[in-house]
Amino acid sequence: MHGRRNAFDLSLCDLFWISLKCFSIAGVKIIGHDTTAMKGGNATLFCHLIEAEENITHIIWQKQTRENPMPETFFIIHKDGRTEHTNGLLDKVKFIGSINEKNGSIQLLGMSLMDDGIYTCIFNTFPTGQILMNISVTVHVPPVGNVTGSTHVSHHYDVTLASCVASNARPAAEVLWRLGALNGSLRTDTSLTEHSDGTVTVVTYIHGAPSKHLNQKKIQCVVKHSTLTKELELDYVINVHYPPELVVIIPDDLKEAEEYHCLVDCNPTPTSYIWIKVNGSTPHSKGNKLVIPTSSADVNGVYICTASNEYGSASGVLYVDNSGVPRGMISASVCARTGQWKSS
Repeated sequence: MHGRRNAFDLSLCDLFWISLKCFSIAGVKIIGHDTTAMKGGNATLFCHLIEAEENITHIIWQKQTRENPMPETFFIIHKDGRTEHTNGLLDKVKFIGSINEKNGSIQLLGMSLMDDGIYTCIFNTFPTGQILMNISVTVHVPPVGNVTGSTHVSHHYDVTLASCVASNARPAAEVLWRLGALNGSLRTDTSLTEHSDGTVTVVTYIHGAPSKHLNQKKIQCVVKHSTLTKELELDYVINVHYPPELVVIIPDDLKEAEEYHCLVDCNPTPTSYIWIKVNGSTPHSKGNKLVIPTSSADVNGVYICTASNEYGSASGVLYVDNSGVPRGMISASVCARTGQWKSS
């Protein structure tokens, strides 16, 4: 676009391409466009004088930013192409245009939120005088995404199960939950906090009753933002604690079993297993394993495994005949839960 006047139609001032601007005075046109930049990235400020036979004496760049809302000159381009830095920006400003082509475009390097504002390109010409254009520069900041949650004890009233945060973004990020099959069981709400530097933190909470069926269910938080090339996907696994509700005893071998395992449905895992033999001696056991050697003469009888965690306990029953082969296993559903279910 540098100096190629035939690249622009004469009706350019009547068109609006994204944020393309055109200003005309005494038949002389100046074009440019608003722009956005990523924090830490570069911003190109396009400013081009077209359809003009004016002689340019120099080009002045001024700014009104978040750092200083008062107009100040920070860069001057002289007619011989020499550049002059003012107000200490120095190597943060780079001239990328051409005096000969009446192109005063510059590039700002290492943008910060304090650089957000209005930049004015001023052509000093003869004989027309000053021709200027304001260019809006907006600095965008990508969000920092994070999912947090806590463990809850199973009950029937709603709590905040987890929260997804997209912090310190500009503009505000869009935050949503993908709940899949749990969509009808959970609800969400969102809050926004605007910070003094122009960034916004968005938090989306997910609420529901922490019932057993939610335990270990995976949900996903999605963060969308104009600075991200793809959605930010953050997985979260719901953790619900509940007491032992089902105890099943199974043999390690269906024909010649010598070990039996006490399997428990609970969260967290049991902190203790207690094995007893009804009307008999204390059986040999270790944790959730019961050992009954087939060579033993006194193996028949009823064995009970009681499993406990911090919220309660439940029992399962095993009957073994004198052959050492289990005749049947009874789950905890037919046995009363022992101990007190504690809730916190």
